[in-house]
Amino acid sequence: MLELKKPKKPAKIAASTGGGMSQSPYRPKYVEKKPPCMDTCPNGTKVRDYIQLIAQSESYERPIDDSLKLAFYMLTESNPLPSTTGRVCPHPCEDACNRKEKDAPVAINAIEMFVGDYGIKNNLQYKKLTEVARKEKIAIIGSGPAGLSAAYHLALRGYNVTIFEKFQETGGYLRYGIPRFRLPLDIIDAEVQRIKNLGVVIKTGVNIGTDVTLDSLKSEYDAIFIAIGTHEPIKMKMKGADSPNVYTGIEFLQKAASGELKDAGKEVVVIGSDSAMDAGMVAKRLGANVTFIYNKGTVNDASEIEEKGSTEVKEGHAEGIKFEFLFALDEIVTENGKAVAVKLKKMKLSEKDASGRVHPIIIEGGQELILKLDTLIYSFGQKPDYKGLENLTKNPNNEFLKVDDNYLAAGEDKVFAGGDILRFGLVTDAIGMGRYAAYAIHKKFSGEQVINDERRVIKYGDAVNREGKNMYLAYFQPSEKKKRTSRDPKERVKDFDGILNDLNFDELVSEVKRCMSCGLCFDCGSCFEYCSQSAVKKLPKGQHFEFHLETCNGCKKCAESCPCGYIDML
Repeated sequence: MLELKKPKKPAKIAASTGGGMSQSPYRPKYVEKKPPCMDTCPNGTKVRDYIQLIAQSESYERPIDDSLKLAFYMLTESNPLPSTTGRVCPHPCEDACNRKEKDAPVAINAIEMFVGDYGIKNNLQYKKLTEVARKEKIAIIGSGPAGLSAAYHLALRGYNVTIFEKFQETGGYLRYGIPRFRLPLDIIDAEVQRIKNLGVVIKTGVNIGTDVTLDSLKSEYDAIFIAIGTHEPIKMKMKGADSPNVYTGIEFLQKAASGELKDAGKEVVVIGSDSAMDAGMVAKRLGANVTFIYNKGTVNDASEIEEKGSTEVKEGHAEGIKFEFLFALDEIVTENGKAVAVKLKKMKLSEKDASGRVHPIIIEGGQELILKLDTLIYSFGQKPDYKGLENLTKNPNNEFLKVDDNYLAAGEDKVFAGGDILRFGLVTDAIGMGRYAAYAIHKKFSGEQVINDERRVIKYGDAVNREGKNMYLAYFQPSEKKKRTSRDPKERVKDFDGILNDLNFDELVSEVKRCMSCGLCFDCGSCFEYCSQSAVKKLPKGQHFEFHLETCNGCKKCAESCPCGYIDML
C-alpha cells in the first residue's frame, strides 16, 4: 500500500517568513475548489470526491467495502452507467489531472471501471430521491446513453418514465455501435436493468412515426425527450458504393451486433480513421484478413503507431490488421453487381496551412494500389435520422437539432432533446446532456432550480491571490501509474469477449492513493505543523482544521505547504 510521506520543511517556506514575525496584510482561508478532473468531465462527475472516499478508508477506520459502496453511490449521482464509461470513455479527466505535473495522471477511467463493476457484482441498486410519485408522465425516444441518463434522473425524482426504442434491444449506440469486445453485453444489460428497477418502462421495437406518432405522444405525455442518436450514416456517392457487400461502419457494426451478418468473407478492406477500426476488429473476429486504409494523417507509417496511434489503432495493429497509410479511394471495382476490388491513389502531406495544420493531398501520377476484397467498409461520419420526426427540423440534410439552454427544441413547448442528435461526441457527453435535460424537465414541473457549480478550478501552476504555486507537489512521493492490462491479442481475436482486464484490488488501492485531492483537504496536517503562531486548530476527523486569526501574522507557510491548494491568502 502506497504511503504519502511528508518531506522536510522546504527552504522556500522558511525564507518566506521575513524573520518569522513580520506582518502581512494577507490572512489564510480554507476554500474548497473544483478539481480539473471534474471540470473536464462532460457529465460533471465528482471524480476527486469518490476516489478520496476509497483512498481515505484507513484514516477514517472504514472497511474498504463500505468505502466502495459509498464511492459507487457518489459516482452514480451523475452517471448511471459507470461500468460502461469506465470502458469506452476516452477520459478527458485524465488529460487535465494535476498529477501529470508530478509523474503521470491518476488512472481515473480504470478506477471508474472497478467501482462500476463492483456495483454490478454486489447487486447495488439505485435509490430514489423521493418515494412520492409525481403525476407527470415523460416519454423518451431512444434508449442510448442520453435516453437512459434522462430516464434515470427523472425516475429518481418520482416521474413516470417510458422509453421507446426502435431496435429490438436496449442500449442504442452502446449495443449497436460499440463492439461487445469493447463493451460486453452483460455490462449493458446489468446497467439498464438497474434503471428499469426504478420503474422505468422500456418498449423496444417501436418506430416513432410508424408505430407511434409524435403527436400521439404529445397528447399522452407531459414532456418528451428526443435522444435518437446518429444512426444514419453519411454515404459515399461513388459508383459501386451501393453494392450489397459495401457497408458503412455503423451499418456493419449494427448488422454484426444483431446477428444478421456472421461472415464478412476472406478479404476485408476498411477505409476511415480511428472510429472505423472497431468495424475492422469485428471483421477480424469473423475470420477475415483485414487491410485498413488509414487516412487521418496523424499516423503516416507503421513505425509511428505506438508513439502517435490512438487506442483503437494500437489495438488493431496488435491484432494483426494490416495498414496502408496515405492512400485515397479512387474507384470501387465491381463485377456482377458486387464490389470485388478498390483502386487507391497515393497521397502526401501538404505544407502547413495558416493554422499550422497539414492535410493529405493526392500525388498526381503517383503510386496506385489495387486491393481485392470480399467486403468493403468505410466510415465518413453519421447524422441523425429524423424519420417520423420530420417536423422537428426544417433543414433537408438531417443536420443536428437546435435546442435552447434548457434543451427545449426550437418552436416546441414540451419536446426536449439531447445526446448525439445535438452534436456528435463522447458517450459521457451524451450521458451529461441526458442528465441536464432531465433537470430542465424537472424544473419545468417543480420549479426547482439546479445550482451551477461555479467554484474556481484549481490547476497546478496558477497563482491564487498570493505568490508561487497553488499546490505543493513535493509533498507527494513519486509513484507508478497502475494501468489496466489487455488480453493477449492472439487469443482475443478468437472471440468477442472483453479486451480489458480490471485492476486487481491492490492496484486499485495503490492508484486511488495517487489522487492528490486537488482543492479539498485530506487531513495531511501540513498547515498545523508548519504554523509557528498557533493559528491553526485541529478539528475532529472529517471536519479538518480551522484558522484562529488572532495570532496569525500572514506568513503564508500554511498556504505554501498545502499539498492540495485548499488554502488561499486573502
